[in-house]
Amino acid sequence: MKQYRLLNISLGWLSFLLAAITYILTVEPTLSLWDCGEFIATSFKLEVGHPPGAPMFMILARFFTLFAGDVSRVALSVNIMSALASAFTIMFLFWAITHLAKKLLAPDNPEPGTGQTIAIMAAGLTGALAYAFSDTFWFSAVEGEVYATSSLMTALVFWAILKWENEADKPYANRWIIFIAYLMGLSIGVHLLNLLAIPAIVFVYYFRKYEFSWKGFAWAIVLSFAFIALIMWGLLTGFIVLASKFELFVVNKMGMPYNSGLYLLIILFTVSIIFAIRSSLKSSGREKIIAFSIATVLFSGIWLMAESTFVNILLLAFLAYLVWRFSARGVVVLNTALTVILVIMIGYSSFATIYIRSNANPPMDENNPENIFSFLYYLNREQYGDRPLVHGPYFNAHVVSYDRGKPTYNPIDGKYEITNRDLVPEYDERFLTLFPRMYSPSADHVEVYRQWNNFKGKPVQVSDQSGQTRIERRPTFGENLKFMFTYQMGHMYFRYFMWNFAGRQNDTQGYGGPFNGNWISGIKALDESRLGPQDNMPEHMKHHPSRNAYYLLPLLLGLAGFYFQLNKNRKDFWVVLLLFIMTGIAIVVYLNQYPNQPRERDYAYAGSFYAFTLWIGLGVLFLYELFNKVAGSRLSAIIAGLLSLVAVPVLMASQNWDDHDRSGRHTATAVAANYLKSVAPGAVLFTNGDNDTFPLWYAQEVEGIRTDVRVCNLMLLNTDWYIDQMKMKAYESEPMKLTMPKSKYYDGVNNQVFIIENPRLTGFVEIDKVVEFIRSDNQGTKYRFPDGEEYDYLPTRKIRIPVDRDKVLASGTVRPEDADLIVPYIDITLEGSYILKSQMMVLDFLAQNNWERPVYFVTGYHNDAFGLEEYFQLEGNAYRLVPIKSQNYNWLDYGRIDTDILYENLMNKFTWGNAADPDVYLDYYHRHTLLVVRSRLNYAKLAKSLVAQGDSDRAVKVLDHIMEKLPLSQLPWDNYMPDIIDAYLAAGDNETAHELIGAMKEYYSAELDYYTSLPVNYMRNADKEIQMPLGFIQRVVSSCRKYGLEETATEMNAMLQDYMSVYYGKMQ
Repeated sequence: MKQYRLLNISLGWLSFLLAAITYILTVEPTLSLWDCGEFIATSFKLEVGHPPGAPMFMILARFFTLFAGDVSRVALSVNIMSALASAFTIMFLFWAITHLAKKLLAPDNPEPGTGQTIAIMAAGLTGALAYAFSDTFWFSAVEGEVYATSSLMTALVFWAILKWENEADKPYANRWIIFIAYLMGLSIGVHLLNLLAIPAIVFVYYFRKYEFSWKGFAWAIVLSFAFIALIMWGLLTGFIVLASKFELFVVNKMGMPYNSGLYLLIILFTVSIIFAIRSSLKSSGREKIIAFSIATVLFSGIWLMAESTFVNILLLAFLAYLVWRFSARGVVVLNTALTVILVIMIGYSSFATIYIRSNANPPMDENNPENIFSFLYYLNREQYGDRPLVHGPYFNAHVVSYDRGKPTYNPIDGKYEITNRDLVPEYDERFLTLFPRMYSPSADHVEVYRQWNNFKGKPVQVSDQSGQTRIERRPTFGENLKFMFTYQMGHMYFRYFMWNFAGRQNDTQGYGGPFNGNWISGIKALDESRLGPQDNMPEHMKHHPSRNAYYLLPLLLGLAGFYFQLNKNRKDFWVVLLLFIMTGIAIVVYLNQYPNQPRERDYAYAGSFYAFTLWIGLGVLFLYELFNKVAGSRLSAIIAGLLSLVAVPVLMASQNWDDHDRSGRHTATAVAANYLKSVAPGAVLFTNGDNDTFPLWYAQEVEGIRTDVRVCNLMLLNTDWYIDQMKMKAYESEPMKLTMPKSKYYDGVNNQVFIIENPRLTGFVEIDKVVEFIRSDNQGTKYRFPDGEEYDYLPTRKIRIPVDRDKVLASGTVRPEDADLIVPYIDITLEGSYILKSQMMVLDFLAQNNWERPVYFVTGYHNDAFGLEEYFQLEGNAYRLVPIKSQNYNWLDYGRIDTDILYENLMNKFTWGNAADPDVYLDYYHRHTLLVVRSRLNYAKLAKSLVAQGDSDRAVKVLDHIMEKLPLSQLPWDNYMPDIIDAYLAAGDNETAHELIGAMKEYYSAELDYYTSLPVNYMRNADKEIQMPLGFIQRVVSSCRKYGLEETATEMNAMLQDYMSVYYGKMQ
């Protein structure tokens, strides 16, 4: 037993070491895209991130940042934490596999035979390392996000219940149950995904303690979901709901200070549970134990799970009844249950960090959860809205009326006042359904619904507001389910599953077409049956680093383990199956994702892939028993082990290393710094999405880059808490001048400000008067709607921004040599029937700023830009608002250029984070980010402006610079390379232009040869892939003709016509 145990422990640590070395060698040295910047920033300074928060992750990451030594290494320290957490996950996975494997081969033998031991250890290494080198897990292991730590928590609790299984009959075995409960409490502060391991844990307990029966099996399932519900909607939110009731009563009714109700509940709960546990340990009178236990249940809020008070009271009564029943059977079960509640709450107490830090008002304080009501809003993720799960509308359901929902409370003058009540839409009942999957009314989502299930619907006659009737096609329930199976389960889960165990086509985000984001196997016949012919594929596609093929070997080995466990140990099979389903398909059902997600979501299902690698490990035992029929036990184990290790984890590592190696890549941080370096001192920079905001937060909060700049996210500017933060000073950044009182932008107030034109206002109205009209509380500035409610409104859509010539010159907004170009005013004509709260606040800021502070937008052509693109000046990765009108060509080519400013920024300030290094891999999202910031286009525009000024030498220098920093070998041909070629020709560098044209011809000929050789049904799906290169070639032809290169133009045009002839000929 000791030898086996020592070997098991040693190889577990070996698996940890192999994984840790792999992850540390390939870890990203700095910031990654998406939420990583936010998580690292909030961890470094213990600030408040997006709902529902990850305080336990934040505390752990803060500890690791203490060893950074320098702010530039803070991100690396958090990334290494993820790497180590992932390596520990692999170690606990190894021990879970060997535990299950031993039960299959030598359940009653404490010291298995040599052959059996080799097979068991090989199973552990194969399964653990398969997960270590899997696509999804490796991706999360090398960046500063919560999913690596969350995976560790899942692996740890699963390993812990298996340890309990070994000791279940020993005294104090329940310590493992208490340990698991504590881990669950802690894991809530990382991610709620860990709660989905509860059904597997319950079934391990059930199979170990009870004889199997279908009745018991059913009860185990019911209890599994009941435990999840009691923790997720009972303890976690119920306690805060109860605290809000206490708070409202003691503050509003008794005149106590803020937080008095919260403190009172904490004291009552703490006293109750301490006395309840103490009474159970001392075997005090049953009545006392029952009284304190029921008080614990009452003050825990675990019974506050429903919207209905009546249902909640029934649940409280039922829980009180259970306390009474358990007390009659002895105190052990009751003591354990009470201790479980206590340790979960101790773990859950990490959320106090969020509450405490929010009250300190740090620069990053999302949702501002500094009172119990905003904290509850934060925990419930109400900022993101609701997705219907059990019952709800289809996407084209008509709203027949609105009801007032729950109130929003805000602290005002020592009390909590209702500042708004939610508007709850009531839908036409004919368009409501059970289990709605197609619910989003967004036009692009509706289009996807139609594409994925060939939607036809059932005709229903509806009436609009004017009484006109028309026929609307309501989806059928079958079409609803078809979308769930094809898109939500097929595209958004099974595709990810196959990425990890069959192979991945490329890392370009997939939307359902055959050319991007699919799974592949490497088996030609199978891949061609799904994705079309693969023979004529261009070399850069065929050998792309992200194209990984495993030839179905991990999948087949996992299915062998699935079969082997099903036949050898059905109880353990049910445990693993439940873990697999709950962390996979169950998440699909719960998330109910809408189409066109902004990024791939495979990380959400990592737990399911973890479960499958348990079967991959057990697949080694299948091979062992297979070989054991013809060879000796030891030889069979060695052959099965070596064959499995080489065929699965070694193959996966060799395929995945090049596209999962992030070492040396500093691109995300560089792009973030470039945004900030683009703007003048003290500027306000309006941003839009995640990747032009979170990295900037990191750059400022962690590395201290340009803290004089106020980054203002326009999406968040629709929230009251964010507007409050914009009114506060942050580091060297002064508050934004905003005059709207909070009563004008409370949550739910002025989310939309309708435009109801006053016929007497025929001309343009100055912006300060428009803002004052909205700000006013005068009855004359309100519009009464048919429901009797009065709302603020805009009496005009024509707004004028005056220009103070002296001020714009003095502030440097306009250079003296451009003084003659200054316009006396800028006119805005609002579109649509209303403006959003964010637009209201931007108008307020523009009115109060009055050209004092530099104003920048990262992009134009969105609602909050108000059509001001004609007055934009490109200064890098951002456009400055200037009172000089310029030519606005299209949504890509707009904004004037000050060559001195732009040259200084692009040539002397901008960096690209080792993007030119051939050993650095730029994945799809980094390539896409460089496309979004128009990196090459901005340099091309600068070069053309220099040519226009007669400075062709510097123009060529600019173009050479960007092609050196972002070479085609690293950032392949994109939308803006025709602009680079055009700029070279304009600057007179025909030699470089010819080289690029030749490279372009070679690159796109290979792609077009492939796409136009496909059968018509596949070629129809390649419309974008064909049309874009044809458009680029056409642009180059035009450039060649414009600059007198007729021979090249003729050659490229002939190529263009040939491909167009083939393409359109086949499409007819």
